[in-house]
Amino acid sequence: MIRTPGLALAALLAAALPGCAPAGPSPSAITAPVEVRAEARPDIVAELNAARTDPAAYALKARTLRALYRGDRIERPGEVAEVTREGTAAVDEAIAFLERQPPLPPLRDSPLLARAAADHAGEQAATGEVAHAGADGSSPADRMRRYGRWSATGEAIAYGRDRAGDVILQLIIDDGVPDRGHRRILFNPAYGLVGAACAPHPVWRRTCVLDFARAG
Repeated sequence: MIRTPGLALAALLAAALPGCAPAGPSPSAITAPVEVRAEARPDIVAELNAARTDPAAYALKARTLRALYRGDRIERPGEVAEVTREGTAAVDEAIAFLERQPPLPPLRDSPLLARAAADHAGEQAATGEVAHAGADGSSPADRMRRYGRWSATGEAIAYGRDRAGDVILQLIIDDGVPDRGHRRILFNPAYGLVGAACAPHPVWRRTCVLDFARAG
């Protein structure tokens, strides 16, 4: 059994406090950065849109995950058990949210936002960092502005999982995040565009960045 960032500490959003990071090996232990190419993930966008357009149906996926909980652990067949902070309380609260959430329009997959997301995912793959700030001090909005003009922006990052359904459920359940800020970004009706990209992470196995915007 290991303590992973999956549902426990894995997700970050643009409003997170500077310096907050998942527990685990220190990124300072990572040796010389190497260039890593992040992969755009339209399947994650499609999974997010499934949750936004039919949240009540998506609650069934959360219930399926809930059946894998053993106390505060998620025990997926063939995988190492994942330790959460809140146990079943967080997933139960997420199920209740999905069952009452009105459907929202789908977000359009933006190649430009996917490039911004890939920039950050690739950088974190090289550095082992777990924050929204880039190595050059850039914010999510700064990185998105390199590729277009937007009137509103937001970012959510998930660590540890790679399958699209696992990434979206992690952000919806938002275990260990009291205000469920990542969930609020995913279901924010102000956004119309999103891009997603993932890369290997030297500490947390995988980093997946989702960049949200409204066209300017």
